[in-house]
Amino acid sequence: MQSKPLQGAQELLCINTEKVYDWILEESTASQTVPEASLGLPAGFDLTLFGNPAAQIVIKAVLTDSTGTPLPLNSEVTVTESLPRVDRQFEVDGALVTLQRVTFTKTVFVVLEISGVIPATGVPFLITTPPITFTLTETAFLCAPEGTSLVVRISDFEAQTIINLSAAGALVSIGVTIDVCQSIQTVTPVTLELTAEFCMPRAPLFESCTTPLIPPQCPVVFPGA
Repeated sequence: MQSKPLQGAQELLCINTEKVYDWILEESTASQTVPEASLGLPAGFDLTLFGNPAAQIVIKAVLTDSTGTPLPLNSEVTVTESLPRVDRQFEVDGALVTLQRVTFTKTVFVVLEISGVIPATGVPFLITTPPITFTLTETAFLCAPEGTSLVVRISDFEAQTIINLSAAGALVSIGVTIDVCQSIQTVTPVTLELTAEFCMPRAPLFESCTTPLIPPQCPVVFPGA
């Protein structure tokens, strides 16, 4: 029979987790003009019926994966490092620090939801386009020594769209500009030895859970002054 830890008793534990070497937040922007033929609109869809399409049609951009499934914020996206990491020295608070220039490419997918009401019939409609691919190549200076991995998560997302019409009022294309806020971390797996107490479940609450607070850290570069 195995002995069970007593509530409140401490013992030495080894746990597997990830050590964060660096963590920054950056914003990136990309624009693309999507031609009418790539929007997947139904046959017979004619914007000339709407008079002023920009005022009567609503276009919502949704962040998705490659299949068109919506992604929640803080989702990790796949990145590929485009170039080898290069050491660069910076002076931070009077200390000379060696960081690495990390160049990476990430792919973001956006689906457009086009909605409105057909003037002649008063019938509402909703058209969902195939995923639109945005590929962005970026550079960041990070504490990223050999052996660390790059993890990028989308922390916030906004998009603006514009309808481009021909002189006759027919749809030519839709311009899409996305603004992505991203959390960029360098991490590596570690095994930690620590003395801790085993926790027991608490009584459940029936209101919304708040976001846990993260204690501040103190290295020179990360998170910095």
